[in-house]
Amino acid sequence: MTYPAPVLPDLLVGWQKVADRYNMPIHVFQTGDTYHAVSNEAQGVGHLVDTLAPQGTSELGRGTA
Repeated sequence: MTYPAPVLPDLLVGWQKVADRYNMPIHVFQTGDTYHAVSNEAQGVGHLVDTLAPQGTSELGRGTA
């Protein structure tokens, strides 16, 4: 999906949560004044502005067996 630049800070927070949850990098690209994120860098369009690496292990969705 593509998003306008003013919402980028909020989107980065959400995309970081995705990177952490699924333990995969998220690549953020800029095209004009819009941004989009992909998990496969080869699928990105425009200028790569950031790569969000997973930070630690997420406990979301894990049982307590």
